[in-house]
Amino acid sequence: MSNIFKRDVEGIPTIKITIFGPSLAGKTSLLTIYSILKKVESPDQVYSELKKIEDPTGRTALFDQSVFTLPRGQGTSLPLMRYALYSVAGQDRYRETRKVVLKGTDGLMVMLDPHNNQWQSNIDSLKELMALKGEELTSGRLPWLLVVNKIDIPIEERKTTKDFFDLMVEVGLVSNHSEAFNKYTEMSCMDAKNDLLAMPRKKDWKEHLDSSGRLKRESRPDSVLKAARPIEMLTRLVIEHKIKLIRASNQ
Repeated sequence: MSNIFKRDVEGIPTIKITIFGPSLAGKTSLLTIYSILKKVESPDQVYSELKKIEDPTGRTALFDQSVFTLPRGQGTSLPLMRYALYSVAGQDRYRETRKVVLKGTDGLMVMLDPHNNQWQSNIDSLKELMALKGEELTSGRLPWLLVVNKIDIPIEERKTTKDFFDLMVEVGLVSNHSEAFNKYTEMSCMDAKNDLLAMPRKKDWKEHLDSSGRLKRESRPDSVLKAARPIEMLTRLVIEHKIKLIRASNQ
């Protein structure tokens, strides 16, 4: 098992989830929203605060990172496990940095931008990813999901779901639309952020808190649920994948 689950400096089994995509797709925004959510829902599971390394424009320069503790009983019988979330810098000049951040990744989330004027950036990002990790992704050795952010923008200003399915097939990420459908999800970081920050101002705010003053999981706004779902889903996929490897190695 020690060869399948990497361990941190404290010896705790840890999985690494990396968010990959073009600049301004919303990778850092998603990490920020998820970090805030965990603080108000399960502060004891926040092992490491969100760390951002930015350039003078406020964009990610190297990577963003945050580490959380996985609740016992969620997909594993191990007594304690952590998951580290990373997002890569999307700008062209950080191509070599992205290679470094991708090393040791256990699960990959591809985040794309639906704006019509960002389409070529999506294409370039996926082609770069396929060159770096294509064989691992298509063989099933590296669990992954594709997330399209910013679905809050007017429909006439963004690409359709079919456009993204076509692109996934075109670059060789999947073989057909059926495969694409099973890997695809849409969300809005903007809506999730606004809805999450608005909750404490609601008159019934206290009704959404448990006896410890923490936000009840079932009280997540729909936009926040959609933002958190791919991270939590991918975490489960990675754990399930590793458990299968452990079982196979014991046969």
